[in-house]
Amino acid sequence: MRRWSTRTVALTAALVIALTASGCATTRTPDDSPGALPAGVPTPTETIEHGTASGGPPPFTIRYDDTELVLPATSWCYGNSCADGYDMHPPSVGSPDEVFVFVPVAGFETLSASQRSSGDWCAARTVEAEVTDLGDGWWSVHPQGAAGTWTLDFFAGGDGGGDMAASVAWDTPADQPLPEPEASVVVIADHDGEPDSYGVELRVWNLAETPVDAVAEITVTAADGESLTFEATRDTDCAGEGALYFDGPASAGLEAAALGDFPFTYDVTLTIDGAEHTASGVYPDDAPPQDLAVPLEFSPALD
Repeated sequence: MRRWSTRTVALTAALVIALTASGCATTRTPDDSPGALPAGVPTPTETIEHGTASGGPPPFTIRYDDTELVLPATSWCYGNSCADGYDMHPPSVGSPDEVFVFVPVAGFETLSASQRSSGDWCAARTVEAEVTDLGDGWWSVHPQGAAGTWTLDFFAGGDGGGDMAASVAWDTPADQPLPEPEASVVVIADHDGEPDSYGVELRVWNLAETPVDAVAEITVTAADGESLTFEATRDTDCAGEGALYFDGPASAGLEAAALGDFPFTYDVTLTIDGAEHTASGVYPDDAPPQDLAVPLEFSPALD
């Protein structure tokens, strides 16, 4: 699931440094002593270093086949500093069936990995790779979607604060199924305990094909039963392959926030190329902690 509250990685190779209070963190290194590695993690015969660390956390360790890649983060919040950056020409890991990732900060207990197809950024398909926690800081990553050249973006973080991100290029060797289609909607926000709105957003991704026609109608109902129905505004500029993005109208979000108090029920009718799909969700009850996006499950299911 995509996280709406996650800090966006800037599309620039420049690093912008700023002070923050993310605290101290314990670091660790891969243990290659006999029996120490989780099952399946290879012991390398060659080590490659890419780029230079610039005051952030220790680098990721990426292993594939018999090669180890030492990969500094291009974006992070660690210690007393933050940086936002992006490697427009990430190193290639070739075409292994899977990639192993070591996260060097003990407090970063989660890892997500997003694949983006090659070509124009706004026309690219983005899917979540399959990530498995192997223990002791190690993770395995398996590709999803069609075989081809993908940029694989890693993002590691934890509940204690801080994060780190980096990217590699991966020529995936075989076609794999796409993940199931997903969707989420944002209308209402909790501003110091009061309903507010920072905009209307409806996202759908992992569709087999990009729809030609799509219309979304959203009904927002406050706890006291007052409701508002409006048509969301589709944005086709940079939705990506197999995805839909509706952005606005912002005025409808503000009007919905003034209906009453929490919780708010969302009823969404999405018509894709003539086929109608419906879904419902409740904010904040159904939203992940510290997130505005309510996941949606449509009936009939999207494909």
